[in-house]
Amino acid sequence: MKLSLALDWSPNSLHAGYLVAEAQGLYKEESLDVTFINPEDDNYATTPAKKLANKEAHLAITPSESVISFNTLKESIPLTAVAAALQKDASTIVVRADSTVERPAQLDGKVFASYNARFEDDIVRQLVKSDGGRGDIQISNPAYLEMWRTVADRSADATWIFLPWEGPKAELEQNLSFRSFVLSDYGIPYGYSPLLITHTDFVTEEAEAIQAFLRAAEKGWRYVAENPEKSAELLHEHFDHANWQNLPMIKKSLQMLAPYILSDDGQWGFMDGTRWLDFVAWMIKTKVLKDVNGVPMNIGQIDTSTFYTNDFFK
Repeated sequence: MKLSLALDWSPNSLHAGYLVAEAQGLYKEESLDVTFINPEDDNYATTPAKKLANKEAHLAITPSESVISFNTLKESIPLTAVAAALQKDASTIVVRADSTVERPAQLDGKVFASYNARFEDDIVRQLVKSDGGRGDIQISNPAYLEMWRTVADRSADATWIFLPWEGPKAELEQNLSFRSFVLSDYGIPYGYSPLLITHTDFVTEEAEAIQAFLRAAEKGWRYVAENPEKSAELLHEHFDHANWQNLPMIKKSLQMLAPYILSDDGQWGFMDGTRWLDFVAWMIKTKVLKDVNGVPMNIGQIDTSTFYTNDFFK
């Protein structure tokens, strides 16, 4: 069986479990031929969610916001999350450790380097407001994708990163450390990120292949959680992408990432419906969730149970 997975960024530690499964031959054991679609190949012209919406891939890696976004378009495109790569949120808003910004409220009037995603800027504005600020941030949309570099060179004051990847990278490449603001510390019940998602049609049409992929992927992610250093060595030896060349950085990254992978009771991939509902309810309450015309949506318009399925874990 052939299956394709669209990565969200150039290969990095947030993809480690999927790639470790490849390096260990776990997909072949499931009679799967897996293709990883690197967004660098089209210079990030098409997002992984869009590739999935166009059925140019069977699976994609995205945050929960992508699922929410595509399901709330004027002509909705049914994308469904099938697994959460991480059980805990490893993303954070960061400033330089030597910045005068010591809390989110102080981001008023500051420059935030944005990926220009549908909900991103409003989520960050709400972060600032939740800490007593006005939410008056200036948005920049840099042309290149390693946003932490905008904070490093002071062209932006803050950006949104995955700390277990960009943190070690910034430290080892530029001796730079960050001060971070975690959304949940400020009352924001952020959803799952990154997720493994598929087109809803594929939940049935490609059920056997997806089930097989998840069996292998879970083994890969569990191996990373339990053996971060050995996983780093596998990635370093098996893949020739530039991101896997710096073995000390990869080891540090996976050591940082390991505690985020499994739930407190040892589950991988499973998604809590309450977490989906709480995040969407928060987006509605704060008017972050608007339709394509900019009109705030209400909870009666949305059924979060259609955004995900745990059926592959039964």
